[in-house]
Amino acid sequence: MKYNKFETAYDKIVAPYQKDLMKNIERFVAINSVLDPTTQSETDPFGKGVSKALDFIYKLAKKDGFKATNYANKVVEILVGEGKKNLTIMAHADVVPAGSGWDQDPFSVTNRNGVLFGRGVADDKGPLLACYYAMKALRDNNMLGGYQIRFLVGGNEESGSLGIEYYFHSLKKAQPTLGFSPDSDFPLIFAEKGIGNFDIDSTFKIPHVYSIKGGEAANAVIDRCVVKMDKDAGFISLLKKNKVKFEVNSDGSEVAFIGKAAHGSVPWEGINAGLIAVKYLGEYYKVKELKHAYKCFSDDKGKGLHVDAYSPDMFDNSLNIGIISYENDKFHMVANFRYVNTADLKKIKLNIIKYAAPLLIKFQGFSDILYYPLDSVLVSTLLKAYQDETGDLESKPVATGGGTYAKEADNVVAFGMQFPGWDSKMHSPGESTTEEALYKGMAIYARAIVELGKKLK
Repeated sequence: MKYNKFETAYDKIVAPYQKDLMKNIERFVAINSVLDPTTQSETDPFGKGVSKALDFIYKLAKKDGFKATNYANKVVEILVGEGKKNLTIMAHADVVPAGSGWDQDPFSVTNRNGVLFGRGVADDKGPLLACYYAMKALRDNNMLGGYQIRFLVGGNEESGSLGIEYYFHSLKKAQPTLGFSPDSDFPLIFAEKGIGNFDIDSTFKIPHVYSIKGGEAANAVIDRCVVKMDKDAGFISLLKKNKVKFEVNSDGSEVAFIGKAAHGSVPWEGINAGLIAVKYLGEYYKVKELKHAYKCFSDDKGKGLHVDAYSPDMFDNSLNIGIISYENDKFHMVANFRYVNTADLKKIKLNIIKYAAPLLIKFQGFSDILYYPLDSVLVSTLLKAYQDETGDLESKPVATGGGTYAKEADNVVAFGMQFPGWDSKMHSPGESTTEEALYKGMAIYARAIVELGKKLK
């Protein structure tokens, strides 16, 4: 990781909380908090696992003497102090599905020489706890006052941000005066692409194929796609000829296409197994609808739909197919699309409908682009806090395709916790962080809270 190793006053302040952080990250990661439609109900709006994760944070905060409220198992609010102005920290307890390719249980923390592996250690349970203990350390050392801190933990960031939407729009809570979300990269994110999901549907028959199933989340590249079909030696021969990675069961009735997982914001870093299945099934069985789907959606920057665009600040638009299914002649895909500040959203939607036809498109909604000037109070204060704690004056604020809670509220940017030079493999097998990063993250967050607090007084 790229920063200078030296001890600061804030390192000393948070050091006594390292043991509690390590103990609770193990307990927290052990809770499978993936959105679960099978257990969703009025009392568990995102499924029982997410409710359990929110309850874990709620009980931890109450045990530690904080004022905490669990709002309908959608969002937990932890409050410190009083004041008309607030500093709002926004993190999330839900995680993306584990997916395949792990070499250990993804819902337990494996510590290998100080490197922690497990779903959520980097996105966002580890950073959440680093922030929480930074806040606790400051409170315990009487370093807060004159404003209110709101620590919000949502249960639905990975699939819609409905928890935070409920907090601000249904409960009509005040917007942040200043704030940050520990859910991306250091030094910080000053701009985020606009993001939207949409469904692609059609009805047609694929000869000799009974079902296709790949992916679990729109914002992750499909790493495995299973096709149930009649045994066909010619099809297998085609795959081998083209050096496609696949597995076939003993009787040839199930072919699993193997790709490479990646975050949906950077689909070019992965290999989409679902699109590979679409390509070769379409070619071999001469299914014009599959050929058309591949033509439209295979380019990960949107060229197939004429929706590509480039920005000097934000780089390229991105297009990811995160879910694909076929059964009883019903074909379905879910796309995750991210657009830059030089793109025209109205034109994007029109082109998607136009060029995807006759495939049917249904938009699920699009978030706006987020952008804060580098000289704004929020960005400059957080950047200085990072620099003062790390000595890293080279790394610059970045624009990202990833979407965070910063888009769901006023005056908030994403701030850490992935350090420059470290690939945490968010949304992929082998997600990781380090003990060192968690401890330094606590110190950075503690300093950031104090420095933002000074702006609020």
